[in-house]
Amino acid sequence: MKVGIIREEKNPPDSRVPLTPEQCQYLIENNQDLDIFIQSSKKRCFSDLEYQEKNISVVEDVSNFDILLGVKEVPVNSLIANKTYLFFSHTHKKQPYNRKLLQTILQKKYSFN
Repeated sequence: MKVGIIREEKNPPDSRVPLTPEQCQYLIENNQDLDIFIQSSKKRCFSDLEYQEKNISVVEDVSNFDILLGVKEVPVNSLIANKTYLFFSHTHKKQPYNRKLLQTILQKKYSFN
C-alpha cells in the first residue's frame, strides 16, 4: 500500500502534519507492505529534509498513491479522482464554506474516510 501525505493548501495555512517523520519511519519499518511518501511543502512544521533524513521520499506528484492523508480540507480544485482521502473537515456540520467540497465529494463519488 502506498500512502501519500499531502501538503496543506487551506487558507489560512496550516502547518500541522498527520504523521511526523519518526512516525512514518516506524510505520514503514514495521509494515513491509507499506510505503509512505511526503508531498513537498514549505509550510509544514517538519521540513522536507527532516522526512528525507528518515528515508521518507519527498515528491511533488501524489496521484499514484492508494491513500492520501492530510490534516484539513482539501481544496476542491486539488481533489484527485478515484483516490481515498483521509482528513478532518467540518463538512458534515453544513458549514457554508465547506458546502462546495461536500457537494463535489458526493457528485464525483470520491472515497473519503
